[in-house]
Amino acid sequence: MTRKTHTIIFVPHARARFRQFQVSSRFLAGLASFVLLSVMVGSLFTVLWFRSFQKNREMSALEAENRDLRGRAATLNSRLETIEKQLAEFEDRTRRLSIVAGLSGIHDPGTGGVGGLTAIPIDRPASGEAALQEAARRGSLLSSRLGLIEARLSSQADQLSLTPTLAPATGILSAGFGSRPDPFTGVPEFHTGLDISAPAGHRIVAPASGTVVRAGWENGYGRFVQLAHGFGITTYYGHMEAIRVAEGQRVRRGDLIGLVGSSGRSTGPHLHYEVLVDGKPVNPLDYITNAF
Repeated sequence: MTRKTHTIIFVPHARARFRQFQVSSRFLAGLASFVLLSVMVGSLFTVLWFRSFQKNREMSALEAENRDLRGRAATLNSRLETIEKQLAEFEDRTRRLSIVAGLSGIHDPGTGGVGGLTAIPIDRPASGEAALQEAARRGSLLSSRLGLIEARLSSQADQLSLTPTLAPATGILSAGFGSRPDPFTGVPEFHTGLDISAPAGHRIVAPASGTVVRAGWENGYGRFVQLAHGFGITTYYGHMEAIRVAEGQRVRRGDLIGLVGSSGRSTGPHLHYEVLVDGKPVNPLDYITNAF
């Protein structure tokens, strides 16, 4: 069988000798197949590279979006923590105001004591949206409680003026209400009031309107003042440097009653402050609504 051939003539330029080549049909078919295969492989690699490029670009975009979302989540969590702290502070103030307003025994269905000694229950949410809903819920409860307090206080203005809500001195709270070691013997004892450390000569004011029952020297307390405010509430002030009121005198909230000192059984200048209800010591912090 005669093999088919093809002649290829190559002419470099007009005056040069031409060259000719003979190739078989099989060679041309193989060459064409090789070229076609090369084009197909090249196209395939081009498509794969393009897809890989697209995926890498999409991955980069997703990573950038993920970083942005993580940053936003961190910012949201930080804001939520701030909101939770503020809510906790408002709840504590609401609790104190509830005691002042005499609402500690009143209950709202499903919410516990309105303004009572227990805080609003807190469930730490798993998501930011749930956390915002929880914050809104607690804020709504606080708003409801404050509304009750406002209504009660507006009807008890006279009693409020006689309730010791003002801190009697500014300074540092150096000892709280409750058990503590005696500063002289180290033996545990129950501390029936607050110790507010302040410079000698610092002002001591009446935390509420009342009448001076005692003003003079008292064993242990040193220079001592007792105020009767009504509704069974009395307050004690000890270790004064000087007394600025007399027995039987009427005072109003904020009036000067004495100066901080270290008289009596004392280790240094401070005010010993007590609140008693029906003769029993209670924690003064439950009544104080302003900062030291």
